[in-house]
Amino acid sequence: MRCSSKKYTILIFLVSVLLFGCGNTDPAVPYGMLSNDTNYTFGVQGDEQTVKMFAEDLCAADSNITDTSSINYTGIYSAAVYDINSLSVLYSYNATERVNPASITKIMTALIILENMNLDENITVPDVTISESGVQLFKLNEGDIIGARDLFNVMLIYSGNDCALAFAKSICGTETEFVDLMNARAEELGCTNTHFSNCMGLTDSDHYTTAYDLYLIFNECIKHQEFIDAINTEEYTCTYTSGGEFTTRTVITTNKYLTGEYSSPNNVAIIGGKTGTTTAAGKCILLYAKDNSGNPYITVVMGAADEPDLYSTMNQLCNDIIN
Repeated sequence: MRCSSKKYTILIFLVSVLLFGCGNTDPAVPYGMLSNDTNYTFGVQGDEQTVKMFAEDLCAADSNITDTSSINYTGIYSAAVYDINSLSVLYSYNATERVNPASITKIMTALIILENMNLDENITVPDVTISESGVQLFKLNEGDIIGARDLFNVMLIYSGNDCALAFAKSICGTETEFVDLMNARAEELGCTNTHFSNCMGLTDSDHYTTAYDLYLIFNECIKHQEFIDAINTEEYTCTYTSGGEFTTRTVITTNKYLTGEYSSPNNVAIIGGKTGTTTAAGKCILLYAKDNSGNPYITVVMGAADEPDLYSTMNQLCNDIIN
């Protein structure tokens, strides 16, 4: 919680006095600590007389809501459906339980990029060696020169791990410093059960999030048109310089709703999303969707056993709830 703005003085006073009285213990609050060594007073500045609560423009639920869909939720790690306009949680199963996000991690990476870099710049690719075998790579080489917008699109559309690492090192110098930015920004968004240890989604015991925290991050991402454009793209072609020569390559999205390999739910338009797959995470997908009236939703399924189960579960979830 940030306490520097005068508009929070009333809220802080109530938290300090009503909940914790006059004891000597520092009160714990969700997003930090308030010291009892500081004096707080009532005050009104100008016409401002109301306090904006942190979650007043967010969906929030403190328990499972599973009676709205017939999906077999025992076969997945977690799932949720959030109605953005009504700020309602329409479905929630284990949404606050920690899971491995796999490549859905890259939505947090994307947010940091959008908030810290001009996509019209060019990037000279640093060393992007990734030792883990079997990861998705665009196969960049150190010294390649590529537009940041192209790299951003390839990272989200194709889920290139070396693309994410190139951004991390270009923006911060090291991946560690970039990950610090990711964790700080996640905390600002209220992600109380999230910690990132890398910018790509590689498996690590200290790399975790929840379905609800992914909603919070994704909800912030879709405020950026560049993000929406990327997650809505089936196929992307870019040209960059490698070894002094121009190279043109085309990538296909990992979101198989967009490629047509899986049909969209009835009467639901899939605007876009992000997938993730590792042995630890299972099959995962996070979607931005709209109903026939154009009302927007964020839907998530984490930890399906295989790809057909992932897409059938998401379809059933959307068919039961959004229609």
